[in-house]
Amino acid sequence: MKKILMVMMFSLSITNIHAEGFADKLRPYVEEYLGDELAVKLFGEKEESIKLPEIPKVMKDAKSVRAEYQDKMKSKISKEKMEKADLSFLFEIYEAARRVKPNENDVAKWMNVISQGGSREGVYRALVLDNTYAAMENYDTPMTDSGISFSKYYVSTFMNKEISKESLEKTNFYTLKRVLVEQTLEILDELLFKDVNLFYDWYAVFSAEIAKKYPNFFTNKIRKSTSRERHRKWAEFVPVQHVKSEVMVKLHKLFNATNQ
Repeated sequence: MKKILMVMMFSLSITNIHAEGFADKLRPYVEEYLGDELAVKLFGEKEESIKLPEIPKVMKDAKSVRAEYQDKMKSKISKEKMEKADLSFLFEIYEAARRVKPNENDVAKWMNVISQGGSREGVYRALVLDNTYAAMENYDTPMTDSGISFSKYYVSTFMNKEISKESLEKTNFYTLKRVLVEQTLEILDELLFKDVNLFYDWYAVFSAEIAKKYPNFFTNKIRKSTSRERHRKWAEFVPVQHVKSEVMVKLHKLFNATNQ
């Protein structure tokens, strides 16, 4: 496929790569097989069809009386691949949130929880609300200038809030990560309650924009993509819990990478 695309683009370069209608059809294949950066160089920046939804106000009391979102997505992922994905998530969230690898007992314990129907979100919350994480919040771990810069960008752009530099300078790094991820999950729940498509849109814009702004922070091909359409397509294919877990992992990784 890559060779075919290269031949097609060479042919187009001789004539006109912006031939009416053809560039729009070719672009998705270039993005998928040759990368978003080359697609932008060839076709230019495109007008985004997926927009960041209005950030809802979180109703603190609503969740206690609201039925939990029923995920109707029937994933095509096999049981074996699902278990492998859950194991990968467990290692990633441990290292991203706690910055240590889980031991064999940790892995056995949490994989058993997931296999018994426990959610990834539930596992995450347990990891950041136990005594181990509480002790980490007591460390003298301040925010750095780069960490503060990322935090202000993220909170302003994706949470529609403002937070002062002075406030961040007084905040413990581990506490900030926990609180902002928790508040993000609350926003995602509100979007889910309103319309699952708003949830997908928020995820697509968030994932594409952080890949564009921090291109060196991720190695996974999908995570590195700056295409909102590609991120949304992935989100629609997997269970909601997988989408939420990507947000948890990505945010913790970004906080870790920027707070140096």
